[in-house]
Amino acid sequence: MALGQFNRRENDKTQPKSLALIQVASGEIWGRTPRNGFEPAVQAYAGKLKNRRGIDFTTLIDPHPDGSPFEVRWYLTATPGVEYRCKDGEDFACIKAVVTNMQP
Repeated sequence: MALGQFNRRENDKTQPKSLALIQVASGEIWGRTPRNGFEPAVQAYAGKLKNRRGIDFTTLIDPHPDGSPFEVRWYLTATPGVEYRCKDGEDFACIKAVVTNMQP
């Protein structure tokens, strides 16, 4: 497996500052089923953040090979190494990661 560098940009709905703190402490990135998606998926952008707020992370889990060069996804049942999580009755995809909070 390759060590990849990825990021998620801060936003009020899916990547608020409070979630960044949880991701740093837990070492996990979770993802819901995307709009028009078929199953839970962790979504992120390739590379490090540049002049934006959010999180940078590295993971040993390779993203799904059918992604774009800019956005990457890890699907719950289609990407090796993705784990299942459930919170409040909702299913999530989860990957282990080393997370750096870029939201001062």
